[in-house]
Amino acid sequence: MSLSPQKILPTPKRLLFIPLRYLGDTILSIPLIRNLRHHFPETQIHVLVSKTAKPLLENCPYIDQILVEPNRSKERIPAIKAGHYDTAIILRKSFTMAFNCRRAGIKTVIGYDKQRFIEPISFKRWGLLLDYKTPYPSRKTHVNQAISHLNHLKAYGLEAHDNHLELWPSPEDKKAIQALFESSKINTEKPIAVIHSISASSGKSIPIQHFVESVKQLAKSGYQIICTGLSNDYPLYQTLSATSGVPLHNFAGKTKLLETFALYQKADLILSVDSSPIHLAATADIPKIVGIYMTTNEKQWGPHSATSQFFPAVIPPKTSLDSKELGKRILSAVLLAIR
Repeated sequence: MSLSPQKILPTPKRLLFIPLRYLGDTILSIPLIRNLRHHFPETQIHVLVSKTAKPLLENCPYIDQILVEPNRSKERIPAIKAGHYDTAIILRKSFTMAFNCRRAGIKTVIGYDKQRFIEPISFKRWGLLLDYKTPYPSRKTHVNQAISHLNHLKAYGLEAHDNHLELWPSPEDKKAIQALFESSKINTEKPIAVIHSISASSGKSIPIQHFVESVKQLAKSGYQIICTGLSNDYPLYQTLSATSGVPLHNFAGKTKLLETFALYQKADLILSVDSSPIHLAATADIPKIVGIYMTTNEKQWGPHSATSQFFPAVIPPKTSLDSKELGKRILSAVLLAIR
């Protein structure tokens, strides 16, 4: 039995765009935001983001206002209601957010047909309270999530105008990185590699000892190695330097978000866990991206770039974090990238 086609929706006047909370997810939503602006030049586009992700969009030319999502759920409905939106596009698989938008008086709600409820129901393909249901891709898809997000345009009978990633570092961001490079005596005429071993997402961080052999090979190949992350990550990279015997430029905690992006624009290779640095690297068009994937589909959540080469280190399910197999697979991917 074939499903009846969904109704084409009217042009929004005041649109609330709701990406996922994580940094990488926010980056992957930018092509859809840009396409909405291209197709709807007169529409007011506001974006509801986490406090952490807000700096990514502060210089975005396609949106009219950024709203920081309240931490308390009871404060979200009043915050949304104050915008007097006629349309919401939700990239989260969240029944709760669809419910919040309805309670706030938004008449047209667009989102993925897969929504999350509390256990034991969890994720189901319902799409309740949605006026247009975009099919969520299967876990085995070969389509990058940035491209899948663009399917929301079909709610208006539209196709994507383009699909590239972009970010907007300020001149001050670039100057800060230049000064950091000069003070650290990093020569931009020589190859630069970035290491990022930590993720805020559960189950994606890799114990630092599994990077030792890869760091040695990068240094042997002439790369200057920079470590990025939060200030809490600083001791880990100090341990990596001591264990490997390789001098590392430990910048953990020393750069703001878009400064980190400006740093990546100067890099030649990145070795990172499956987290936001993968997407920052793709946006910066780092020539070689080595990504470590343990819990997600590397084709769906890998780098979306027309110019970067991707070398995935795919870790089999249920591999112990103590297993030497992790270090071997990471090293194999690095060797492919630098050969």
